[in-house]
Amino acid sequence: MMIKFLGSLRITVVCLFLLFILTFWGTIAQVQQGLYAAQERFFNSFFFLAAGFIPFPGAQLVLWVLFVNLISSLVLTFKKYTQWTNIGLLIVHFGLILYFVAAFMIFHFAQESSVRLAEGESMNISVTDRPTFKQFPLPFTIRLDRFKAEFHPGTDVAKSFESLVTITTGPLKRQVRIYMNNPLRYKDYTVYQASYDTDSTGKQHSTLAVVRNFAKILPYIACFAVFFGLALHFLIQALMARTRI
Repeated sequence: MMIKFLGSLRITVVCLFLLFILTFWGTIAQVQQGLYAAQERFFNSFFFLAAGFIPFPGAQLVLWVLFVNLISSLVLTFKKYTQWTNIGLLIVHFGLILYFVAAFMIFHFAQESSVRLAEGESMNISVTDRPTFKQFPLPFTIRLDRFKAEFHPGTDVAKSFESLVTITTGPLKRQVRIYMNNPLRYKDYTVYQASYDTDSTGKQHSTLAVVRNFAKILPYIACFAVFFGLALHFLIQALMARTRI
């Protein structure tokens, strides 16, 4: 039966393993390729070529397969989960489905743009050229105080790079370091260190990715649902075990 095959636990394990590889690989690749290039290759694609010729599944394909796997598994076991002793597992499944809904909304509806700054420059507008050029006003002004890049010895390949910025909102100012896996968060906005470049005069510019996520609360709700469902399930099992003694 097709739905039994699609709901197989083996598919779940393979997908989770592939997501682990893609997350680790994509995170490391950000240092050399920059945020946008790594994002497009590993996370926004269905397939990409590893080592230039080996087809490898991208995160989009893996997530769609995992979503179908989760729905199929829920259909197969729904009758079992509606028993009061398994209600916690049912909540866990719906929490996981909400994770995928959140990921879909973020991927298709989040507002992505960027700010390119040289040291001493300030900006309160971000821009995007995908698919057309647009400007977005920011609720804060961001100034690049210092940009720092470290290279592997004897090469021009970046080992790490970071931006020290000052964020101004009205009369309030605060200084923040932005580097890989350490973004700036402000309300619905998240500012990442994306890349950098050097112009013809030798001046370095830092490019900061600005993401406005309208569905920011959904992953937190999904996380709470999964945690609550697991806690409820273990509590019910513990109570049932005590009654059997």
